[in-house]
Amino acid sequence: MGLQEARRVVLVVEDDRPVGEPGFYAIHVTDPAAAIETAKNIRPDVLVVDVGLPGMSGLELYDRLRRDERTRNIPVLFETGMSGEESDREFRKRGIAAYVKKPFELSEVVAFVKMLARPRRAGAHVRS
Repeated sequence: MGLQEARRVVLVVEDDRPVGEPGFYAIHVTDPAAAIETAKNIRPDVLVVDVGLPGMSGLELYDRLRRDERTRNIPVLFETGMSGEESDREFRKRGIAAYVKKPFELSEVVAFVKMLARPRRAGAHVRS
């Protein structure tokens, strides 16, 4: 059996059904609390998080993940239906550069996920 390229794990926190991508293993959860537990136990390469989640916003989820040593360095791509200065201000306040506005092209999300899932050198930062 030959060596196979390792799959990247993507944790998708979205209340709509996500679409898979070859070379990636997607774990789909709809509940922010489940996302926190999953991210602690199975360290994903990337999180794709909807901002408008029930019970806890995607931004609140992001804040909680950043406070935990086990999850603080996982790259996050946000999906948002919010528009205007309010959403941009919330993203800037947290130093978030990677987000897509709904409706979006799936190819845009896939491109971001592939960029964020690349192995990073220590100290390297991803910018969009």
